[in-house]
Amino acid sequence: MSDAPRRLTVVMPVYDDWESAARVIGDIAAATAASGIEVDIVAVDDGSSEPPPERLEPAPGVTRIECLALAANLGHQRAIAVGLMAVAERPGLDLVAVMDADGEDRAEDLRTLAERAAAAPGRAVVAQRGERSEGLAFKAFYWLYTRLFRLLTGQRINFGNFIVLQAGQVHRVIGNPHVWNNFPAALLQSRIAVEYVPTRRGKRYAGRSRMNFVGLVAHGLGAISVLSEAVFVRILIASLALLTLSVGLALGALYLKLFTDLALPNWATIVLGFALVISIQALMMPILMAFLLLNNRAAIQPLPASVALTQIRERRMLAG
Repeated sequence: MSDAPRRLTVVMPVYDDWESAARVIGDIAAATAASGIEVDIVAVDDGSSEPPPERLEPAPGVTRIECLALAANLGHQRAIAVGLMAVAERPGLDLVAVMDADGEDRAEDLRTLAERAAAAPGRAVVAQRGERSEGLAFKAFYWLYTRLFRLLTGQRINFGNFIVLQAGQVHRVIGNPHVWNNFPAALLQSRIAVEYVPTRRGKRYAGRSRMNFVGLVAHGLGAISVLSEAVFVRILIASLALLTLSVGLALGALYLKLFTDLALPNWATIVLGFALVISIQALMMPILMAFLLLNNRAAIQPLPASVALTQIRERRMLAG
């Protein structure tokens, strides 16, 4: 790491869990105390029903703590997007981290990520959890999600929102309209080099996770949709392969029926009809997807920044 002091801006979405957020901020101060890193905290209040504290005790090494109160609950991914856009134009922006405020993203890992990012200025540094602590159902769905993502997009996404970016990379990510839907997938689509750092999942300080099965499925589908062009190409290849196979079956059954003396059972006609139906479906699916994709590309996509910053209802300093 360079001897020059670095500044780390931490974007931290919070929904009601202010007790945990205060403890995480204290942990960050303790973890970075002797690192030479100056820390700013930006807590994004995602429409909490419980108001944030009026003030937080300033922690050594944390120069300021700012709260951005959103006008409504936008959800975790959009709260991250708003936070990144709010800090993007700050003068002297250096390293920017995104982490949860519940204690599951550990402050000691944040210091490791920041130091690796400072030593590798061309890369975003992401936390890769080697062992997950959630229940069996979550682990099973996560395993299925990562494999399906790899199958449909050709890329792997085995990391979450715990990421440290360089200042220039922040602008690249928020310039991607898909950051509004899924931050990690938008990072991949922005073609930013990624360095993985193994980490352990911490324990929640208070309360329970509000992420349910519906939210998990929506999150997974949102990530896959970011790379829709890659998904389309792979589905097109699969459809062509299926079309070739079904046409081959149909022609084979037709040849045996018309040009040989073999006594074919009644199922040959059924096979012929079934192959014809599969051929039509395999042909129509990529055509429909192509029209949807081309229509989406032709439409003018507003940058998230054009609407995101309007969602900030209030900015308030909690310390510093």
